[in-house]
Amino acid sequence: MRLPATNAFDLAPAQATPRADVEKAARELETQFAHMLIKSMRSASPGNAMGGDTRYRDMYDQQLARELSRGRGLGLAPMIMRQLEQRGGGATAPAGAMPLSAPAAGAAPIPLSPASATAGMLPLAPTRSGVSMPGMDLHAYAAPAPSQRRPDFAAGDDAPFDASSPEAFVHSIWPQAQKAAAELGVPAKALVAQAALETGWGRRLAGRKDASSLNLFGIKATGGWKGDRVSARTHEFVGGQRVDERAEFRAYGSVAESFADYTRLIGKERYAAARGTGNDVHRFASALQKAGYATDPSYAAKITAIANGATLNRALASLPVRADAPVQYAAAPAAQPAAVATYAAALAAVPRG
Repeated sequence: MRLPATNAFDLAPAQATPRADVEKAARELETQFAHMLIKSMRSASPGNAMGGDTRYRDMYDQQLARELSRGRGLGLAPMIMRQLEQRGGGATAPAGAMPLSAPAAGAAPIPLSPASATAGMLPLAPTRSGVSMPGMDLHAYAAPAPSQRRPDFAAGDDAPFDASSPEAFVHSIWPQAQKAAAELGVPAKALVAQAALETGWGRRLAGRKDASSLNLFGIKATGGWKGDRVSARTHEFVGGQRVDERAEFRAYGSVAESFADYTRLIGKERYAAARGTGNDVHRFASALQKAGYATDPSYAAKITAIANGATLNRALASLPVRADAPVQYAAAPAAQPAAVATYAAALAAVPRG
């Protein structure tokens, strides 16, 4: 088939953008880039265990970005200006109209095949009124859905306890946290957050000089406990006031024993409201606090803040994937806007040293 010819019509020539507007746009882009850098540094910092309102911090960061881009700024505005001018400049449009006319006599038609698509031709599908481009199978090109949970480790895994960093701490207790969470019907990350709160990411475990108690949940040696125990300084809240004291805590031989004893404790009727909370960390933590697990009035809020904080989520993201586990895909990154590409190109052109 041949595309139908058209009569010539006029297109107004493009007008050059005033230099002042280009400079203003470049300065604004530099300000946005400075704000992106500040946000990136904020996200890389450890999470705030106490939570808090970040609105005023965001307002401060925006003002800081404006201050950084004033005067000579970061040195990116001139390079962004050059790129914008090169993109917007191009060839000078001729005066008057630019005609679009019908194809010359004898010109070969554009090959379009309504039956099947071959090399060099557009695929068209037959319709009642002729031919049209067939609908694309969007599912074939869609990015894989993001995983909602990490692949499970083997149920019997019990990695050596490691508190050298928050990431190491999470890696060493995660298999047992998953096992206990599945039995209790609660989020595994909530158990890890509670253990992190009770032990300071594993660095404040009660114990003797020769051994650690591996008591990850601050369970005291009460209720007829007949196992090993250790004495350590701790604190409780009485009438809203913090009171320091010394108490005896249960001691375990492994991380698995610590989680098993915790599971038995939460399995009691007293903590029935905390079980079966699904993925709701706040509901689980609030039920623990209402049942009297701890005397700290902010106990539930602290667990929730740690569970949703950057430190724990960064550690969970770095968990190793089991070799026989199904491949998990992350969400496809969003397409970069043109402004971001301009930032990256301008940043690469900044001399270092």
